[in-house]
Amino acid sequence: MMLTAVPSEALDIVWGDVEELMERTIGVTKGKDSAKDIYDRVKEGVYAIWLVLDGEKPICALTTRIVQYPEGRKSLSIDWIGGTRMKEWLPLLQETMTKYARDNQCTHLEGFGREAWIKWLGKYGWKPAYVAFDMELENE
Repeated sequence: MMLTAVPSEALDIVWGDVEELMERTIGVTKGKDSAKDIYDRVKEGVYAIWLVLDGEKPICALTTRIVQYPEGRKSLSIDWIGGTRMKEWLPLLQETMTKYARDNQCTHLEGFGREAWIKWLGKYGWKPAYVAFDMELENE
């Protein structure tokens, strides 16, 4: 199993796999974001795409971006992640993202996801920073 960054020039080659792996996580946004939005942000250089491969088969796709905060802190943000067999690749992801963040002088990692991530990330020292709520407004 290996985790690799995808050069933006190769995005079109792997996009079908990325889109399929992220389908469930995109659905959680209830139409606020789409696969095309993610694709466009990668092409614009906002996001980097990473793949976890088991042999040649992608089993996880994720996006990262580096965020420079006004007071000098710098974060490696994992905004989108989707795939299968998380128990197998999560240790590799944690190790690689930590090294990548340090290599880019980041002060911390941050990520966004469902509450269920707490169970998986807690053993690596991640803590929930806040909970986001939303409420749909009905048209009347």
